[in-house]
Amino acid sequence: MQAAAAPATIALAAGGTGGHLFPAEALARELVVRGHATVIYTERRGAAYTQALQGLPHRVLPARSLAGGIGGKLAAMATIAGAAWQARGDLKRRGAALMVGFGGYPSFAPALAARSLGLPLLLHEQATRLSLANRQLLRFADGLATSFPAIAGADGFDAARIVETGNPVRRAILDARAPYPAIAPGTPLRLLVVGGSQSARVFGEVVPPALLLLPEAVRRRVGLALQYKGGDADAVAARLRQAGIDAEIRPFFDDMGTRLRDAHLVIARAGATTAADLLVVGRPAIFVPIPHGGSREEQRRNAETLAQAGVGWCVPEPELTAESLAALLDELFAAPQRLQQAARAATDLGRPRAAAALADVVERMLAERGSGAA
Repeated sequence: MQAAAAPATIALAAGGTGGHLFPAEALARELVVRGHATVIYTERRGAAYTQALQGLPHRVLPARSLAGGIGGKLAAMATIAGAAWQARGDLKRRGAALMVGFGGYPSFAPALAARSLGLPLLLHEQATRLSLANRQLLRFADGLATSFPAIAGADGFDAARIVETGNPVRRAILDARAPYPAIAPGTPLRLLVVGGSQSARVFGEVVPPALLLLPEAVRRRVGLALQYKGGDADAVAARLRQAGIDAEIRPFFDDMGTRLRDAHLVIARAGATTAADLLVVGRPAIFVPIPHGGSREEQRRNAETLAQAGVGWCVPEPELTAESLAALLDELFAAPQRLQQAARAATDLGRPRAAAALADVVERMLAERGSGAA
């Protein structure tokens, strides 16, 4: 009797931020449940998310952005070539059958290595516009999965090979799905403030003084969980507690699912993975898009799209002052029905089956490759 063939190994490549790595983790765990072997390629920043990678085979590759002058670009090209060579050998050793790229410059080398071996390449885009890495890789791709119905930057790519799956979220986020917590007179008002994997110093500078400006009756109901890496975090927390605010300030929260579930309102950047988490759990948010860098336009588009859909409120960072934030918070906490409506709008847009939908695409491409090879 002939032994059953070993399951195909699916390779995944992701940048070093949580916004790239967490969707890759979600897909990898869904594929493992379905009986596939997986491997995730990332760089040193991604490897620091030990909880996300726990139990998942992964390989850390050197990575360098192409940003900078001629010297920087030449050094980056050399790094990419070396990483691609390492990835190629590892892919061959594992017998990989397909590559899924999640964007970020560290995903570039493994994707090129996969194509050099003739493996199908599926790209996943978390945002409303293709990232630079995905735009460069699109010419080599066999398919494109998107998180939103419309995607900018994919002009000329075969529309028949584009499928909207949503943005996969981690199991901890899926498990946090629960009805919006009730708000009654005198009960706590739980505010969660997060700045993404890089944190956001502006939140630590603006949110505490804004809370101190709230009327005392409101202020004493606030329970704050603030992600902040400043050296004065302990002093800020003490000052807030003296004003009657139940404040917890940490540089990073590793229990984001629980905190989202318990929150009445979130203040956050507008990265695609942050948005996906909020929509799946169904929580309203004040979005403050990052004002500089390569993510600026992406986050602005995300924030404006979600605000127009009724999920929350978009506040550009230059307009985020203690006075303006205090006025908005006072207004929202005084009208809990507005928060409840925004929570319903978020839930309506959430895609809790995104990982399963993306895994379906992977398996369909595997089947097509198998039938083509037959």
